[in-house]
Amino acid sequence: MGEELLHVLEHAFIDSIKIFPFLLIAYIIIELIEYYASNKMQKTLSGKSAPLFGALFGLVPQCGFSVVAADMYSKRMITMGTLMAVFIATSDEAIPLMLANPDSARMLLPLLLIKLVFALLVGYLIDFVLKSKIQRPISNVSEEHHTGCCHHEIEGKRNKWVELLVHPLMHSLKILAYIFIFNLIFGLIIMWVTEDALINFLQSSSILAPFIAGLIGLIPNCASSVILTELFIMNGIDFGALVAGLCVNAGLGMVFLFKNNKNLKENLFIISMLYVLSVALGYVIMLF
Repeated sequence: MGEELLHVLEHAFIDSIKIFPFLLIAYIIIELIEYYASNKMQKTLSGKSAPLFGALFGLVPQCGFSVVAADMYSKRMITMGTLMAVFIATSDEAIPLMLANPDSARMLLPLLLIKLVFALLVGYLIDFVLKSKIQRPISNVSEEHHTGCCHHEIEGKRNKWVELLVHPLMHSLKILAYIFIFNLIFGLIIMWVTEDALINFLQSSSILAPFIAGLIGLIPNCASSVILTELFIMNGIDFGALVAGLCVNAGLGMVFLFKNNKNLKENLFIISMLYVLSVALGYVIMLF
């Protein structure tokens, strides 16, 4: 038993550490994009093209832009449709993890295209049906600084080299820890119930996968996107379930929505609509 546990621990560590260089490079690139794009976000989310730009900003990995969008919506600087477009497009940690795994990297482009198109459809449809409008101009709102998943500033005056080097390193280590814990737990499950039994269980419950993935996606933490992506890489869930979970997952954006927008019914409506539409999309993809 002791030798088996040691083997699982060693295997989990090796599998996790192999992708660390890829994660670090990816997060440095992501930090560069976030650093130079975040200050432009507020200027581009006020016109008729707002859902389009919101979806494009949301595609950038990490949940920083969803945090900014939630705060802007609470001040009525953007419409509900634009907020939904950002939330749906957000993938948090999925992109770096899929890029680091050759077997799943081929599905990254279809994932991003589906999320982009779905975000645009939902965003524009919501604004059309609800006649959403910005209630006051951006210039009337005082400038604030928002913090991302690791409590670093998303915009404003920042130490450039600390943000572009130290934060990607710390974030990579944090995600590495999540991956190691997941791999360890998954390895222990396989050791106790055998791989064949686990695969049979996952396949037998695949009809519920988008529903369950959507619930995981509601967890307002980058760990949820790590869990969903790792399950997909290990063939624990199919592509439809992955899409459902990642379309629901908006990271800390949900936390900031409930924190800053005092209309609880409106918040619950947004989250419920996000969940129902994303899960429905997951089942549609499963059919095809």
